[in-house]
Amino acid sequence: MKPKNAQQKQIMALSKRLNPITEKQVTWAYNHCFEHIAYRTKSTLTCGDCGHTWKSEATLADTLCGCTCPHCGAELKVNDTRKRTFKQCYYFCVVTTCKGFQVVRIVMIKSTSKKGSAATYFYKEVAQRWITPDGEIITVARLRGMGFYADLWCFDSDMEIRPHHDIYNIISDCEHYPRVRVLPIFKRNGFKGSFHNASPVKFLQSLLTDSKTETLLKAGQYAILPHFVHYPHRMGSVWNAVKICIRNGYIIKDATMWCDYIDLLKHFDKDTQNAKYVCPADLKAEHDKLVAMRNRQRERQNRERERRREIERQESERKKLERMQENERLYAEMKSKFFDLVFSDGVLRIQVLQSVQEFYEEGKTMHHCVFTNDYYLKPDSLVFSARIGEKRIETIEVSLETLQIVQSRGECNQDTQYHKQIINLVRKNIGLVQQRMSA
Repeated sequence: MKPKNAQQKQIMALSKRLNPITEKQVTWAYNHCFEHIAYRTKSTLTCGDCGHTWKSEATLADTLCGCTCPHCGAELKVNDTRKRTFKQCYYFCVVTTCKGFQVVRIVMIKSTSKKGSAATYFYKEVAQRWITPDGEIITVARLRGMGFYADLWCFDSDMEIRPHHDIYNIISDCEHYPRVRVLPIFKRNGFKGSFHNASPVKFLQSLLTDSKTETLLKAGQYAILPHFVHYPHRMGSVWNAVKICIRNGYIIKDATMWCDYIDLLKHFDKDTQNAKYVCPADLKAEHDKLVAMRNRQRERQNRERERRREIERQESERKKLERMQENERLYAEMKSKFFDLVFSDGVLRIQVLQSVQEFYEEGKTMHHCVFTNDYYLKPDSLVFSARIGEKRIETIEVSLETLQIVQSRGECNQDTQYHKQIINLVRKNIGLVQQRMSA
């Protein structure tokens, strides 16, 4: 992307004047960023750095802490594997200055270790994060391919101004070369050479733009400092408690546990403005005490929830029973005069369903909706069950308005081999239904 303003043009011009990444810096990265492997098979070990192979009588327990290559002297991690190639890719950064700008230069380094051969290395500067005096970050980087992976760089592309992308923040959170150069304003704000486990870019930007970072740095609150650097909005809720710690000379040593502890204090409505609570002598003990209280509270809440659910279930069952009883009464009032109707041809026996419970059993057995859709409440429908012995064959609905068969359904609403026989038997006896209606 072409520079759009004077500042971007200035940065592009300065970027081309930066010295190349030095061999000393790259050697440091090779030694500190990579995992150095010794391949072990049976009684032999092979150095992943120089490729030297030697016999070892050491047991597995003896090499758990690693070993030393007798040829190149490298400290190695023993890896029991038949894999012959081991590839690694990391990023490291060089923190420097240039004409009033703070610059973080990000370098990608790759290592390919093949069993029996010396490891080969590759490195390339892929991005530069230029921090302006007012805390704005301008990124100069190589072109990057589309995709989810961070390492899709086009190494032949030029270093140009690039729009912001989360990938630049991700690769910026990496190991930094120990020789650091910063602008005087950072030293004035308390920087003494360490980023305290925070991303160098985020740390330096925060030190310029957020007074909380400067306060924490000068107060020696190094454990909680990275949390404020990376999650300033989330940490704003505990800032008052942090200030109480600073006033009382209390150093937070475990930031994650302390933040969880403050959240628990707030949950139990404790006074988080009181040093008695905010500055515990034994943080772990107080934290664990509140965790136990919270767990007991949750158990009580769960028991109360289950109790309410049981009451609701019982109430639902009671209402369901009342509805069933009311429906039984209504069904008996509407259809009791048909209850003794039975048609039979010696094989099939067709009878009126005589209760809501029978509708339920009919629907459950036949897997259809005669109960679900409340056929027992339809005043103009009369429902029969066709059976052979105790086996249900089909369910028949007859309209009391037209004296016609509305439907006759077998299991899962399918017609059975007795369908026509059932239809004919009902039609043959439909006059009995008409007699009961006029009685």
